[in-house]
Amino acid sequence: MITGTTRLLGVIGDPVAHSRSPVMQNAALQALGLNWAYVPLPVKADALEAGLRGLQAVGFVGVNVTVPHKEAVARLVDELRPVAKASGSVNTVVFADDGRLIGDSTDGPAIAAAIASEVEETYTGSVLVLGAGGSARAAAAALAADGCTVRIFARRPEAAATLAAELATLGDVAAVIDLPDPAGGVVVNCTPVGALVDRDGMPLPASRLVDVRVVVDLAYRADATPTPLITTAAEAGCAVVDGLEVLARQGAKALEIWTGESAPLEVMLAAARGA
Repeated sequence: MITGTTRLLGVIGDPVAHSRSPVMQNAALQALGLNWAYVPLPVKADALEAGLRGLQAVGFVGVNVTVPHKEAVARLVDELRPVAKASGSVNTVVFADDGRLIGDSTDGPAIAAAIASEVEETYTGSVLVLGAGGSARAAAAALAADGCTVRIFARRPEAAATLAAELATLGDVAAVIDLPDPAGGVVVNCTPVGALVDRDGMPLPASRLVDVRVVVDLAYRADATPTPLITTAAEAGCAVVDGLEVLARQGAKALEIWTGESAPLEVMLAAARGA
């Protein structure tokens, strides 16, 4: 029960009704014994700055940021922590006691950690990133900084080219006009295809998954059922990391930023999956 002493967190985006973050984060807060609560907060793009300042004014500790606001929030906050500055994307905001909005990003590190858990080492091979939004920016930045060869493919080639140019100082990052065949050692889908968009669709043909080592799909469904990409990749013999695992990993890092406590990752992942 929320009381006058409950500390508040949330997730802002448009939409957020599908988000598994509230059930996941509230399970973690309960496991930690904290009188905190985490709530969904639908915010339109034209109300983004007012929404952030309003949440700060009423005493929120911080918020997560989801589509389509990650890059816009990076331009609105007063300070960017190093990972967020490098990627130009924010998925975690801290409302500091002195009134500053501090932007951080746990997306990229969570994706890199998930891949490393599958290959049992820090991955430094080839990566195909699908998409050119805030999540793609965070993923490409983190993986390039780890030494990966990153290729970006997007529905809008100009967006992929712009993103690659902006991240070029971090490592070997380039845009591709056509999907590589084969796709590479790791594929990271940062588009909503298979979940929020085209529920039965695939962001790349199944034939491009031959010899792919790991498939990471950031898209996830509110009912926790697997996306077509995850199902097809698993059938093709790829190691798979679904959007709920990435959500739990980035959420755990965000929770540690806000609370200073060690996050219960397994509790969060079980809650995200509806277990």
